Amino acid sequence: MAYNNLSGTVIQPNALLPRTGPDGNIIVPIISGSLSTSDGADVINVPRVSNATNNAIITNVGGDANTLTCESNLTFDGTTLNIVGELTASVAISASYYVGDGSKLSGLAVGTAGGIFTQLAANQAFTTSSVSIGANTTPLARMHIVGSSFMSGAVVHKRKLVNANYSVATTDYYVGVDTTNNTVKLTLPEATQLLDGQTIIIKDEGGSANSNHITVSGSASDTIDGKNTILLESPFASIQLYCNGENKFFIC
Repeated sequence: MAYNNLSGTVIQPNALLPRTGPDGNIIVPIISGSLSTSDGADVINVPRVSNATNNAIITNVGGDANTLTCESNLTFDGTTLNIVGELTASVAISASYYVGDGSKLSGLAVGTAGGIFTQLAANQAFTTSSVSIGANTTPLARMHIVGSSFMSGAVVHKRKLVNANYSVATTDYYVGVDTTNNTVKLTLPEATQLLDGQTIIIKDEGGSANSNHITVSGSASDTIDGKNTILLESPFASIQLYCNGENKFFIC
């Protein structure tokens, strides 16, 4: 076997084609060499990688088959894909869960569903579902909180003002009564329709309960401190009731 040892610049012909040797065997031309003392920077038409970066993903630049670069903003260590910059998709992006408040998401259609919430605006959404917070349990109310709660703002309860006989709703909290012109009878909802511990507060807002009494009555056989009815007969009188969720209301 013979070979030629060359130095300097070597220009390869347009093609190196196999040929048939004297013994009839096919001889395939081979060019080989060692770059042990060089980085091969002067070898042309061989793709080289620029901007070498640990774990960076290699991309093509400008559609040139001989231009490759490591994207320092796009890395993958075998577990986590790291992207610095924007991520766009022509179809969809899916994941088992997303982390963050979503404040930078754009292009969301107003009124579309997002889980149990429907977005009204960039900072407004609503749900008609019941929510349990603090435990993986079925919510007992629209918002069921297990554990302590901290609110940095005001707490607002529903207020219903009446001046005639009224059946208290299960969603009422404050029931204000205008006793200026006549007596008023309030009928409590059935205890079984309320939650254990649910509270209702009744107040004489007219200030005339001394002459126009307020009668508070339990439904059917429900009792209020052992009685079916009680009277508020002092000016600006009020009463706070809580329910056992079965058949009784208690004054507290």
